[in-house]
Amino acid sequence: MALKKTDKKVTTENLIIINGGAYNDIKNALRQWIDLYSKDLQDDLTFQIFKNGGRSHIIQADKRLDNERFFYLVNYLNYPENIEYKVDIEGYTKGKDKNRLRDKILFVYISAADREYDNVFVTTSDNENFKVDFGGKIKEIRDKRTFKSPTDILLENPEILKIKRKEIQQKDEKINDSKIDKRFKIIAITVISLILIGIIINQTDPVIFRKFSFFLGLGIGVWFFSDYKMLQSDRHYLYSLGIAIGYFVFILTKNGEFNKNVLDYGALYPLTLLVVQKPTRLIFKAILNREPVIDKPPPTFWDGVYTIVLFLGFGILPFILIDYLIK
Repeated sequence: MALKKTDKKVTTENLIIINGGAYNDIKNALRQWIDLYSKDLQDDLTFQIFKNGGRSHIIQADKRLDNERFFYLVNYLNYPENIEYKVDIEGYTKGKDKNRLRDKILFVYISAADREYDNVFVTTSDNENFKVDFGGKIKEIRDKRTFKSPTDILLENPEILKIKRKEIQQKDEKINDSKIDKRFKIIAITVISLILIGIIINQTDPVIFRKFSFFLGLGIGVWFFSDYKMLQSDRHYLYSLGIAIGYFVFILTKNGEFNKNVLDYGALYPLTLLVVQKPTRLIFKAILNREPVIDKPPPTFWDGVYTIVLFLGFGILPFILIDYLIK
């Protein structure tokens, strides 16, 4: 986000008046909301914050902000995360979406009786009253709230928060990479420690070692499969590939002899998953221009296809390869 100062007349479209709360708390709540929805917002949208004297503040949101996200913003400013204040919020906008509010002048507020926390209340300039929930449902209600229009406001030197999607994306990637790196180190140290324990077990009981190694290899494969964001980092993918190859070679040359029963020791699961994941991910990105997501339920049909391909590489491909190794 870029921060600068300017002078500009405030319009009543996508206008928010906040009574109560400290200025810095209001600004931080707005920053949090922008960070939270940055991926869904148009680049270069601007949000102006004015001091309106005392504990009164005004936010002029960009006119291009749609009704749905304007409603989200009003709601979030009333219920910000990790910020404690008591405020009264009034929002003003024009109905833009293709629904019963279209082309109406809207007064948006949070009811003092609200206990659902995922909606806003709207009064039109014709004094029609509605509750708009964040599932998209608009319900007419019997409320005696009447429409009131704010007088024209002219304030000087607002602070402007401007969405710079590239900067936000770089910031998010840096934070995510740091989290992945920390998680990877912990799990990798655990895996290496278990391999060393397996070497000790092999010296005393080869049968137990066989079972231990199978579940270890399976566990490494499950780790790679579930931590799909880690494999989207080229650096961590190479680290993971090193672990998979190292474990495979370790099992393949167990006791200094060539061991064809690598599947019984779970050595193929993590390796085949990684071999399938890389080209499949690159094809997915080339076609859809985004990273794939593994989730329940899958966000889209193609994310589901990607998940199935990875599962086949993890759970089926080892059995196909083992036939060639045994021959």
